Order: sequence, then structure tokens, then C-alpha cells
Amino acid sequence: MLALLGPLGALLGLEAASLKERLKRQAALWGTLGVLGLIAISFILVAINNALTLALGPIVAPLVIAGAALLVGLVVYAVFHFRATVEAHNDAEKKHRAEMTALITTAAITAVPLILPMLKRVGVPAGGAAAAIYSLLQSKALRDRH
Repeated sequence: MLALLGPLGALLGLEAASLKERLKRQAALWGTLGVLGLIAISFILVAINNALTLALGPIVAPLVIAGAALLVGLVVYAVFHFRATVEAHNDAEKKHRAEMTALITTAAITAVPLILPMLKRVGVPAGGAAAAIYSLLQSKALRDRH
């Protein structure tokens, strides 16, 4: 058994090393994409500012860009707030269902000792009657088939 631990550890060590290398490559990729994305957004904003400056003037253009950014930010906030509210409502509903199930289960377990004496008096004869009716119906069904 101990002889297997050495190769197993080496295998896990190789897996950990390859995972580490893959994570480094992914970090470099996403970091580069993030920086290039920021540069692209900056130049797009500069181009929008220049176009609006020609159309509206040098004072109004940055205000239009700031207002648009504020509007987009508010819309994003509203969407995320709405989703968080829906998730909180769903979580509360699940918690309520779980509490009701626990309450019903507790009530049923508590009621068993109270019902058990009555089941002995009523349940055994009723169970015997149900078994007799079932066996009669089964035997009748077998006779009807043949």
C-alpha cells in the first residue's frame, strides 16, 4: 500500500504543476485582454468626445458622455438590484417551505404516541379487512383471466 503513495504523489505533483502553469497562462491572457480593452474604451471615448465637441461644443460634449455613463450605471444597478430582490424572495420562500416541512414532521412525530393506541384498536382489524379484500379481488381477477 505504501509503495503506491510515491507514484500517486508524483502524479498529483505533475497535475498540480500543470494546473499552475495553465493558471499562469490564463492570468496573462486575461490581463492582456483587460489592458487592451481599457485602451480601446479610452480611444472610443476620445473619439466620441471629439465628435460631440464638433457637434455640440467643448463644454456640452463631456457632459453628454458623463450623463450617458451615469444612465448606463443606473440601469446596471437597477437590473442587479432587481435580480438580488428576486433571489432574496426565492431564498425566503425556500426557507419558509423547509420550516413548514420541519414543523409538519415534528407534529407528526409528536402525534405518533397519541395515535398509536388507537391504531392498535382500529388499525389491526382494518388492515386485516383490507388484506382480505385485496386477496379476494386478486383471486377473482385470476379466475376471470382463465
